Amino acid sequence: MENTDYRHKEFIAKIHSDKDLGESVDYFLTGEGADEEPFNLFVVDRTTGFVRITELLDREKCQFYNLTGVARFKDGTKAEDDVPLAFTVLDQNDNPPYFELQMGDIAEESRPGSVVMQIKAKDKDQPGTINSEISYRIVSQEPAGSGHMFTLDRATGQLHVKEENLDRETIDFYKLVVEGTDMGGGSGGLVGTGTVEVKILDINDNIPTLEKSEYDGEVEENVADVIVMRIKAIDEDLRHSDNWLTLFKITKGNEDNLFSIETDKETNEGVLKLIKVFM
Repeated sequence: MENTDYRHKEFIAKIHSDKDLGESVDYFLTGEGADEEPFNLFVVDRTTGFVRITELLDREKCQFYNLTGVARFKDGTKAEDDVPLAFTVLDQNDNPPYFELQMGDIAEESRPGSVVMQIKAKDKDQPGTINSEISYRIVSQEPAGSGHMFTLDRATGQLHVKEENLDRETIDFYKLVVEGTDMGGGSGGLVGTGTVEVKILDINDNIPTLEKSEYDGEVEENVADVIVMRIKAIDEDLRHSDNWLTLFKITKGNEDNLFSIETDKETNEGVLKLIKVFM
């Protein structure tokens, strides 16, 4: 078991040869953790064959140690075939869940229950065990608004829309602090927190309006291709998006095609021009 002190024990395993009569056989260990890095984590008493451990183990550093026990006569010849000595390090719940920054987006006015994103915490403990089984919940939301706009499935970590009134024009970005508890959220589970960012995407849900109801302009006679005036359109949708950009048309009074109007894409203004000489 990891994190458990076995150093007080006389041995944790034993190598023994039937040909060991008196002090005729010496015992050795080979492999990673013995005569290879990490050196002398496992040691053997050359005379008794008792195998001891010199440090506490960490499963997250190494899950298995595959050693070989060797028995030799005093003259160096083998007394037995080498024997495999395998140690499996058992898991303890010694690592809390942790999150990396996760980002997602959802269109405004999405229905309650719509999936926003999948939130996933990580846990260094053994996969597929209760030690790494994580239960999720939302700790806080910024801005707080009128309440939690999202709900988080405790078992799966899937984030859903909770309320109907997601409105980009009111709030276009939410930052959530989420919590993960291992042991399936049970008593004694370790806790980790992380940040989730949710961007609210624009839809075309605002009608453009004009800044004024009436406009007056003037132009000199005998000129053409001049700007008469700029007509400002106001649209609450995302600035510089197609939802925001306004198409202007002259619907009456231009029967002689003296004027044209086009949109300034930077300002969302209708640019009214005189394109023929006005006498």
